[in-house]
Amino acid sequence: METPVISVIVPIFNQEKYIEQCLVSLFNQASEKTEFIIINDGSTDRSLEICNEVLRKFNVNAKLIDQKNHGLISTRSIGLGLANGEYIVSVDSDDVLLEHTLPRLLDLIERHNPDIICYNATKDLDTRKPAFSYPFESGTVFSGDGKYELYKLLCGTDKMNNVWTKCVRRSIFLDKEVYQDIENISNGEDLYQSLVLVDRAKTILFVDEVMYYWRQTVGSMSRKYNPKFFISEKKVCKRRLEYARKWSKEGNGELVESAEHWICKILRDISRKAFISDEEWSYIRDEIKKLRNDEFYRTYYLNTNKYRDKRDMVLKSPLPVMRVYKTVYRMAGKI
Repeated sequence: METPVISVIVPIFNQEKYIEQCLVSLFNQASEKTEFIIINDGSTDRSLEICNEVLRKFNVNAKLIDQKNHGLISTRSIGLGLANGEYIVSVDSDDVLLEHTLPRLLDLIERHNPDIICYNATKDLDTRKPAFSYPFESGTVFSGDGKYELYKLLCGTDKMNNVWTKCVRRSIFLDKEVYQDIENISNGEDLYQSLVLVDRAKTILFVDEVMYYWRQTVGSMSRKYNPKFFISEKKVCKRRLEYARKWSKEGNGELVESAEHWICKILRDISRKAFISDEEWSYIRDEIKKLRNDEFYRTYYLNTNKYRDKRDMVLKSPLPVMRVYKTVYRMAGKI
């Protein structure tokens, strides 16, 4: 059997509603140059059963792994260890790879041989309207100092974060720092990896073509505050800041300021999640105290006035005042 050019890695956790559509979209593009690594990450629904049913219908080069739950980023790393392809394409199990994607990527690899190919996604399968807008032309190749334009997006936006809009040379994905210190990361996994991938790549080809359907699932919004969210985001924010400093040109603090601004927004959002949660006030108070006792939180949100927002008046107020605000807002139906 010919060594595959592209390995597609699909971690699955409780996606019985969407996994068949996801896998069919992949297997319909199968060729001797592709392989598929499907990993059931401890699903408790019918996901594994559906995977087996779909695999029986297709004659493709695929591995189906069933494991205890490890989480998304760890499961991706396990899939990477099983992959043989020169390039890695990541697909989330509730999403769809558009029908032309793998042939198009194979063509781009053959013609350009870049370390990374970046492409666009859509939130609407009917219109296929691009989900992201970019400040550079399709077909642009970034290398050396030219990657600075990508660094700006990674440090100050969420447009370049996603692993699933990147086809990445496997040797770069194997860099030990991609999956270094991944314990407790449950939010921001894609950015955590993308920072290293873009940094290590010598050539990055950007094609402004919609190749991926990013499903926006609507579920019941949890009104419970999860302190693990802060633990995870703190790690990701620290890595963003680390790379912003590494990439900064001498005498130019643009990237660091952009990263700090984005970090402030994330910490503000975490504060708001605690404030609007439905738990008893005693629990909310104690969790907010923990946040305010954290040096990172104090430095990049609580004690900074650089990136002011109208919500700060409430979220930075003394706890007794915050409790009053919460009572008034709830009575007014604002939370």
